Order: sequence, then C-alpha cells, then structure tokens
Amino acid sequence: MRDHSKERSPKDFEDFSTTLDGEVCHRTQPSYEHWHQQSHWNAREFKRFPDCIVRAQSVNDVVATVRFARSQNLSICVRSGGHSFSGTFLRRDGILLDMAGLRQIDFDATRMEAVVGPGVSSGELSRELARFGCGFPTGHTGSVGIAGFLLGGGLGINFGAWGAISAFNVMALDVVMADGQLKHVSPDENQELLWAARGAGPGLFFAVVRFHLKCMPLPNAITARSLRLPFGKMGAALAEIACIDPDQRLQVMLAVIPAADGTGADEDHSREALLSTIAFADDAASATALHASVIERLEPLSSEPASVEQSTSFEAIHHQGDETFSVGRYRTDNILTERPEEAVRILASHLSRQPSSESLPLFIWRGSPELPDAAYSATGSFYFSTYARWREPKDDEVNRQWLIALYDELQAVASHCYINEFDLEARSSDAKRCFSPSHWQRLLELKRVHDPENVFHDFYLGKC
Repeated sequence: MRDHSKERSPKDFEDFSTTLDGEVCHRTQPSYEHWHQQSHWNAREFKRFPDCIVRAQSVNDVVATVRFARSQNLSICVRSGGHSFSGTFLRRDGILLDMAGLRQIDFDATRMEAVVGPGVSSGELSRELARFGCGFPTGHTGSVGIAGFLLGGGLGINFGAWGAISAFNVMALDVVMADGQLKHVSPDENQELLWAARGAGPGLFFAVVRFHLKCMPLPNAITARSLRLPFGKMGAALAEIACIDPDQRLQVMLAVIPAADGTGADEDHSREALLSTIAFADDAASATALHASVIERLEPLSSEPASVEQSTSFEAIHHQGDETFSVGRYRTDNILTERPEEAVRILASHLSRQPSSESLPLFIWRGSPELPDAAYSATGSFYFSTYARWREPKDDEVNRQWLIALYDELQAVASHCYINEFDLEARSSDAKRCFSPSHWQRLLELKRVHDPENVFHDFYLGKC
C-alpha cells in the first residue's frame, strides 16, 4: 500500500489543476460533496472519500494525473461510466480519475472496427454503430459505461454468438501505465497487458484511454418471447434448459418476480418465474425456430401460453435495462454454477426473509463456451445474480444482510463468480473466486511487475 500520510495542501492540487484541460475538485472545496454524489449512479451514500476527483478531458490529462499521483505517493482509482453497484472506483484517500469526458467514437466501416473512449456508454455505442448496420455486444443497460463493462469481461447483448464474453472483441488498447507511459496494447505488442485487460475489472493496474473493438453486422431478425412459470417449476425449467443446450444465438433468462395476482401456492412463495428469450438471427424463420427450441419444451410447465413473438432491437433492450435500474438503492452479488436446481432451493429458503419486493433474482444461460486465454476465466453454465433494490436509507442494512446471507450459502454450489457484479463491499478479500487459480496468480504477478508501487488501487475496498 502507498503511504497516504504525507502532508499535502489543497494548493498542491490547485497547482496541478492548472496543467490540465479538465477539472480538479479537492475534498476541502464546497463543491466536493456534489462531485462525489455525481460520480456514482447508485442512489446509496458511499462513505469512501478520495482526496480529490479529477475530471479528465484528454489523454494528456490522464497521463498528467498518473504522474502527479506517483510523485505525491497517492493511489489512483479509475471511473468511466460510474455504474458499479459497489462503487468500486470510490476509495479512501488518493485520487479518483474520472474519464467520463473521453467520449471518442470512430468507426471504420471497411474494417468493421471502432475506436472508443472510456466515457462512451453502451447506448451511445449501439446507436452510432446502428447507423452502419453494425453492432457490438454492449451492456444490456444503455447507461452502462463501455469501459468498466468490458474490463470486467462483459456479459453483453448477444454475447453468446459474439465471442463468449464481450471482452474477447477488444482487439487492442491504448493505456497509461503506472509510470505515466502511454502504451499501445495488441496481440503483437504488450500481449500480457491485453491478457489482463480482458477481465481484470477493478483490479486492473493501468488506465485504458482507447478501446479498439471488433464489430459485427446487426442480425436481420431480433425478436423476443416470454413465458410465465410457477416458481415451483423453476428448478425443472433450468434443468430442461441445460438439457436443451440452447443455440448461442438465443439469449435465455429466467427472472424471479412477484406473482401477477400477488398470491400463489405455498411452495411458490408468492413468486413466479418469467422466462425471456431473445433471438438474434439471420431471418424471421430462423428466429422463430430458435424461440421454439426452448419455449415449446417449457410450455408444459406453465398454465398459460407463451407470448407471441415480437420484434425488438438493441435500443429497446437498452431502454428496458435503463428502466430496470432507474430508481433506488442497489447491491448485487452473483455466482456461476453447474447446479441451478440446488441454487433455486437455496434461493427459495431465503425468499420469506427478502426485505424488498423489488429485488430481482435472475438466471442467465451461458452454456460452456471455450474461452481464449485471458484474465477472464470464470466458468459455469448458468449465471445467477440477484439485484437487491430498495428505496429508503433506513433499509440499507437489512437488504445488505439479506444479500450477504443468500450468497454465503450459495458459495457451496458456485463454480466461480463474475467480477463486474460481485459484492466487493462484502467480499473484496474473496475476489479470487472470480478467476481460475492460475489466472488469479498470473494477474497478481503482472500487478507486481507493472505497478510495483501500487499506484493503482487493487480489488480490496476495505471495511465498508
């Protein structure tokens, strides 16, 4: 850890700010509280306060900030979109380097490649690429920043057909290292840094100022269907999905929601499961067949027919994601698992104590794709996350405890976890669960080699 005890005056930061295109706010300034609150999307009040916040407007600002931090023996944490559930970019002391102002999008339609700044959101990138009939597996929520999403791996739109996880479509990067050097990273240059950037998430030891992304033609037919199931049938539905092994062009999700009539059998805990399928196909007939491969097998578990097939789009998916996470206070945690039926039984045992009816448990089928060698190494056919959602500050602690208790028990059926939605507030000392043992050790060694003075914060958030 770096020594933050060195005496520094606000004037040190004021003098530094005159060298930047962007702005600096020290914690002694009246506007600091507002800047701190604006830094995160989550409505909660995080109690981790950096010494100052730098809003970079250029690559030169990023270089200058890293060099200033190093000279002052300060650590840096990096923010782009600010959508971390745990507010991982907010650390005690040091500098918060906010790169939301770096919003470049340059698309080469001939090469099908985009050069994107870290401040670009998923929705912004999708809209720009759509003008050329192209797409990228961005986050499902339009407001999610592309940088944090990609650096943690990225379970994006159509991720199954477009690269197992979104980060594998990162072809190259421009990065600022802990010594302030600007480097280009690609399969031919600084390969170990590309390896780390594909999945290290908040433990990354450099700042990415440009992403070079491989893009794809948009599918001709993007359609959606849904089916309501009794909660008591959810385990059977997940087992059937695993047996079907759906085509990777079909996104399959099961969300646990309050029963439509507010009642239900005792074993259903006044809940039901909403199956959602989205097909990304070359033509309408193929899309219909993709839905049928799952819906027709699961309809016997339901007492009502599935919805009719409807056209959808990246824009509509982004809008739905933004609505889901538009209001309130949030925490989340997750596991990847090969044992979904057991995970459902554990969830069921906790539902009677769920403090907020707005919390959303969600299962996503991932299958068993072959993963290229990269920091991202988490495996498990099903991704099971829970978004604890509530509205009042007085309910913070009861929701925190409920989520921790649920995922404490779920560890017994977990193969790995996904770093982007891992509860680093409660479990930062267990971040290694998001990686295979060998990949975790390699990541730590690369950190020691490339950031020996710990200029960039690691995974550990400290006591929260």
